[in-house]
Amino acid sequence: MDKEELYEKMKDYKPDMTSAERIGAYLSGQRVDHIPFAIMSTNRIIANELNYTIKDMEDIDKLSDIIQYKYDHYKIVGLTEELSLRTMGHALGSKLIFPENDIDYIEEFLMEDELDMDLVSIPDPYTNEVLAPKIERARKLKERFPHMSIETEIPGPITTAAAIRPIEKLLRDLRKQPEKVKELLEFCINANMSWAKAFKNEFGPSSVMVVDPVGCDDILSPKQVKEFSLPYLKKQLHLYYQLNEVKPNLHICGHTNRQWQYYRDLDIDFFSVDNCENLRDCKEEIEDQLIVVGNIPPVEVMLNGSIDEVIASVKDCIKKAADAKSGYIAATGCGSPVGTPIENLDAFIYAINKYGKDAKLGEMPKAINE
Repeated sequence: MDKEELYEKMKDYKPDMTSAERIGAYLSGQRVDHIPFAIMSTNRIIANELNYTIKDMEDIDKLSDIIQYKYDHYKIVGLTEELSLRTMGHALGSKLIFPENDIDYIEEFLMEDELDMDLVSIPDPYTNEVLAPKIERARKLKERFPHMSIETEIPGPITTAAAIRPIEKLLRDLRKQPEKVKELLEFCINANMSWAKAFKNEFGPSSVMVVDPVGCDDILSPKQVKEFSLPYLKKQLHLYYQLNEVKPNLHICGHTNRQWQYYRDLDIDFFSVDNCENLRDCKEEIEDQLIVVGNIPPVEVMLNGSIDEVIASVKDCIKKAADAKSGYIAATGCGSPVGTPIENLDAFIYAINKYGKDAKLGEMPKAINE
């Protein structure tokens, strides 16, 4: 299928409800127009379509254009002011580079030389030069889109630590000075909570998305996961739940299958699984208690794939997980890369509308056989 054919088929696509209305109705057991979907980093795709760069998205007017585009074209609603994987490290003193049209990266770590807890103190989000502008931007977004809910995204404890201490040194510290690492992880929980509390103070209770790629099986051994990752992740998630009385959600990049058995005990509503894992296997492990989210490949399919390959991948994921007992949300397996073409976003939504129509919790859509 080429672009012209795709847009001819999509010309009558008029969603019956907003993304928020759809997920609410679906999870309450109602039949909805189609399976809920969540394409990670959609803003990057829209920015590219509007000829904006990643750095342009710091401009409140351009970001507002992107949010309005999502609503006008797809009825996607919702605002997010996130802490990237490196934001808290930056707030504490790590030095970041912000390319014009790519994601930020760390040039110099705060604890480059040694794990020294005297170098850090809990930041105040209202005065910190990195965090305070993010609070102000979130205020402006909420003023411009008062009908939309706002949420935040925060990295997990060990991922936060990896923005303060270089990952290769942090992994060595796990063996050579484990107690110091645990002190750092406790600090990271408290630092992240300072942001979460300020966010609640400004906007009321909201959902928190926790992203924790350093906690994956590709980086940590099973023993390290049990000692340095899961206990601190579990504590952080529980604190967010206590704070907001709304369960947070979790995404971990990379392989996680050795950990799935533990996720049922976490205070989360859904788990978003990376595309490197088998979606059906994940569904079978967690569907009794958690909503399954995933896992169309963001690079191989969304960035580099054809329209037909996007449609086929979405259909395959629906086949594997749409009948999950606690629910299924079709999504990319990780963030959408810079340069992802808009026609592949539209192909994703076309496939959801075609093969996931008339969706109901726990049921495989009949349209999947078309």
